[in-house]
Amino acid sequence: MTELEKNIHTKAFKELTEEVSKRIGVDYSTYSKKHLRRRFHARMRVTGQRTFSSYLSYLRDSDEEIEKLKKLLTVNVTKFKRDEEVWDILREDVIPTLIEGKKDDIFKRLKFWSAGCATGEEPYSLAISFLESSMLENFDCNILATDIDKEALSFARRGVYPPKALKNVTEHEKKVYFEKRDGEWAVTDKIKELVEFRHIDILKNDFEKNFDLISCRNLMIYFNTEAKSNLTERLVGSLREGGFLILGMSETLRFPARDKMEKYHLRRRVFRKKKGIDYRV
Repeated sequence: MTELEKNIHTKAFKELTEEVSKRIGVDYSTYSKKHLRRRFHARMRVTGQRTFSSYLSYLRDSDEEIEKLKKLLTVNVTKFKRDEEVWDILREDVIPTLIEGKKDDIFKRLKFWSAGCATGEEPYSLAISFLESSMLENFDCNILATDIDKEALSFARRGVYPPKALKNVTEHEKKVYFEKRDGEWAVTDKIKELVEFRHIDILKNDFEKNFDLISCRNLMIYFNTEAKSNLTERLVGSLREGGFLILGMSETLRFPARDKMEKYHLRRRVFRKKKGIDYRV
């Protein structure tokens, strides 16, 4: 069998990327070329196309194929409280620290952002962690949850999940924050009312400011080096002083943003914005 074309620095690969960007409505020129090649190759094997130019021709003639490729490019692998140790740190340390720092404020409110929220498990997990950490405190919380995938956001707003998604959820949390419906689990209204889902392209749209906590986990792995650097700088610029940024286990802060952050829990990629820095984006 003829080997799949591998060279990502050709005119054919560039044209394929541009066509996919135009058809799907996402600028994939900022994505890692190696990541795109893996996704292209997956569909090329299924469709019997060996070169990028032949797959481009195939793609131009098939609306069905562009939909299949789109689903592959926006694949969402997540569950409630993914990487449990991170959630232990949030519940036992980060959120109590944020609450302590604002206990004398007139408006006792925390502001979180789940960037790249996929099907909603992370922002709902943030809501549960907040409620578990603030039971004895008179605090409110607003959680912004964003993604580029509109279908994933629709699923998230519905808030109903299969049992396997709740593998890391305790029996106490199931009892308090979920309802059993026809073999699946639905998040309760007390969780839903804390979360606002919104469609954005994180590489293009403007960000809100003054977040106490931003979680952007396992998203930057898809982007090229320049996009990663620009994104981390903008994320840090959206945090208030003393706010926390949580990244994925294989991700790290990049210059110049890293100079504005402290390593709060490096092994679990938890960082905190330094105080007393004039930082504008």
